[in-house]
Amino acid sequence: MQTVGIVRGKDGAHSFKLPQPEIINPDDVLVRIKQAGLDGTDYGIIRNKKYDIAEDRNELAMGHEMAGVVEAVGADVKGIAPGEPVTMTVRRGCGICEPCLHNQSDMCMTGLYTERGIHKLDGYLTQFVVDREQYVVKVPAELAQLAVFTEPLSIAEKAIEQIKIIQSRLPWTCPHPQHTFDSNDWGSCKNALVLGAGPLGLLSTALLRLDGVHTWTADILPPDSAKALLVKRMGANYIDSRNKTAKELIESCSLAGDISIIIEASGAAATALELINYLARSSIYVMTGIPGEDALAQVDASQIVRKIVRENQVVVGSVNSNRTHFEMALRDIARINASFSGMLTDMITHRYKLGDFEQAFAPKDAKHIKTVIEVDPW
Repeated sequence: MQTVGIVRGKDGAHSFKLPQPEIINPDDVLVRIKQAGLDGTDYGIIRNKKYDIAEDRNELAMGHEMAGVVEAVGADVKGIAPGEPVTMTVRRGCGICEPCLHNQSDMCMTGLYTERGIHKLDGYLTQFVVDREQYVVKVPAELAQLAVFTEPLSIAEKAIEQIKIIQSRLPWTCPHPQHTFDSNDWGSCKNALVLGAGPLGLLSTALLRLDGVHTWTADILPPDSAKALLVKRMGANYIDSRNKTAKELIESCSLAGDISIIIEASGAAATALELINYLARSSIYVMTGIPGEDALAQVDASQIVRKIVRENQVVVGSVNSNRTHFEMALRDIARINASFSGMLTDMITHRYKLGDFEQAFAPKDAKHIKTVIEVDPW
């Protein structure tokens, strides 16, 4: 079957053949890939030559965002039937640590996990995949066309889940009892800054806005860019961060009062680190972006530590997601698209066939937001 990925000893993305997988275990599910999404991780693998192929292999199918249809199931599969639309999680646990043994591989303690399309395990830029039922998530039929967003949205869901869990230690953040972090209206008295208006930053902004958080989203693009216009469509504020220092970014949000939530979704390491100096008291800073290259910066280490300790601040990393976050994402996809005038539909700016992968991985202009590979169109 046709596959796109990386090949040992060669630069860039390549097309090659893999044998079509078959059901072996009684809980296996065979899925026909319909769509695969590309994101910064995929582009970064190619751009930075971060090839992570299993030792006994010479190639790796790329792609970790997908939507597909069940082709066949093993004898013990009960919750999924042939013909149903599905999506699939990314990380496969180590099978050793307690988080992985409890299907929380995003919190793996050993680092011995694998990841589809990223780390030693074939991804979804191919025609068929087989995996265990626990990694296959049923998609409501009406969401099939947008299910390719499930994985990136699950990352944003986990980031905001971390915020709500950790900040629940602060029950007196505003005078309205219904605005506590464990309530449905938790965001109405809170201000947030999102760094990056790529797909993850836009999806994080969308979830914050759904929960009523006053949100500023920053990127290095002009205010009339496609990404900026999507930010404004959500009722958030856009900041053109070109030539702005970390201090100036915070000052751009100053009319709102203290920024109590920051989500870093750009991978801009120097700015991300410097922003710690400007966190508000008792605020939380969630880092989701992974820098692709080394970035040296001079920081006042004592000042950063003093602020974090004296002002009860939290800086937390959040990577990957698990099945529960995929299920949360599927509950919110329809809400996002309906609440913000078809935002998810409009985020897909480039569509390619699997055979046109070279164009899919080519550099894009400022109008580019999201690329989807139509492996077998709906």
